[in-house]
This record gives sequence, structure tokens and C-alpha cells, in this order.
Amino acid sequence: MIFPDEYKFVGIKDQERRGDPVYFATKYLISREGPALYQVKSRGSGFMRAVTELELIASGQEILFYPDIVDTRNRAHLIELAGEVCQKSEANTVVFSGPDEHITFVKDPDPSAILSIEVLDVSPPNPPWLVHVLASLAACGILGDLTVSFVPRILDLRRFDSSSVYYPCRASGLGRSLDTDRIVHEHPRIVGCTVSREIFLANNPGKDFEFINICPLQSSERILMPQRPFITRCCRSEMKGLTEKNGQQGISVHWGEGPAKIAEAVRCLVEELRR
Repeated sequence: MIFPDEYKFVGIKDQERRGDPVYFATKYLISREGPALYQVKSRGSGFMRAVTELELIASGQEILFYPDIVDTRNRAHLIELAGEVCQKSEANTVVFSGPDEHITFVKDPDPSAILSIEVLDVSPPNPPWLVHVLASLAACGILGDLTVSFVPRILDLRRFDSSSVYYPCRASGLGRSLDTDRIVHEHPRIVGCTVSREIFLANNPGKDFEFINICPLQSSERILMPQRPFITRCCRSEMKGLTEKNGQQGISVHWGEGPAKIAEAVRCLVEELRR
């Protein structure tokens, strides 16, 4: 796959005119006439430089110009789009244009270049906070240069409903909770994390109970056992940072962390995985 690291490396012209100088950063040159795509070598100094070699790497029906304006910084999305286009045509190269009119291209798109990161979280709310924030960050392009995609693995807390269940807090919206309701059942089911369990024990010493750990970082529920690199959250501050679960590398953020810290955590994880 050829996918320039930055669109500043890609030049475009309307017609074939050999001998014209190119911008110093140009590594690839697209001619609309043909069309044709070249790898460029140049020499000299200053902003405009003399071309010493043009290597043709795609031409004619091998090249398609994507009809819509897209975010040219969202590398994972462009690889996916190029793959779809190439599967349905004779093309092996797709040229994209962004809202700022900069252009880039993907030649021989390779989906395996996209790093998939699983998102371990619980629902409700739906979508869960971590899934919601990551989708928003991806949509605004702040993670576009990382070439990553996110795969949710969500534990639905409603599966634990029973006549004696208590959830951590009223914010779950699921029913009885430890922060608002008295424990009136002889053998309550406590659905929460270790902090929830400690709160229950502090208020109900010696009481018999069933405990289901739903902390995405610590739970043994199958859906929360990652199969690839992951990001998750935990309410214990000391659990923040790079971690492992089920033999997979991951990172944990604090339960209520905001978009800036979550984006920082994703970058930290990707850097560690690609080190």
C-alpha cells in the first residue's frame, strides 16, 4: 500500500507538462490528464526544484477520483473507502479531496494497516460514555492520523436484573441503587465494582450477598475479555494508565474522564503498540 504520511507530499496538475519544477515537499504527482500518478525525485534548493525522475505507478482506469469531499486526515476511513472502491472497479488507486481542497491518495489499500482497538464498557447509557467520546473524537478528526478503528465490547447491565438486584448508583437508571435505596432483601445481588462492594459492606456488615463485578477492567464476563488491544475505564484512579487483560495490551482511563484525556490515552496506547 502507498498512502502518503501527509497530503503536503502530493502535488496535482491538470495537464502533462514535463520539465515543470515541483514544490520541494512533493514526493508524488497526480496528473488529471490521463490520469496518471508518479513518484517524484527532485534536486536543487529553495521552494521549487527540478524534477530528476518521474516513476509511473498508476494510470488510466487504475485511478479513480472519489466523488465526495472527505476528511483527508482520517487515514483509517480513507483506507476503508479506497478498499470499497477498488473492490467494485478496475482501480487500484483512489484520489481523495478534502474540504480545504488538499488532496491525497491510497494505492493498493490494505485494511490490515488499520489498528483495531476494542472499547470495553458497560451499558446503559447507550451508547456508553467511552464509546460516545471515541466516536466524537473520530468524527472531528482529532485521531485521524493514527490509522485506528474502534470496536465496542459492551456489557449490558440489564442482563443481571432480578427482584433483589442493587446497582452502584442512581445514574444507571436501572432501578434500586446503593446510593439511594435501603437494602431490604435477605440475600441481595450487588452489581457493581469492588468499590461498590466495599460501600455495601460498610453499610451492611456481616450481611450475606451475591456480588457481580462489572468493572470493565476487572470483570471476568466474556464480553469484557479483550481479543485485541483495548481501552477501558475504571473508577479507581490508581488503575489509570497502560495495563493488560486476557493477554492483551490496553489502557485504562478514569471513569468520568473527558475527551481530551481519552484522546491522550489513545495516543499513548498506539505509541506503545507501535514502539
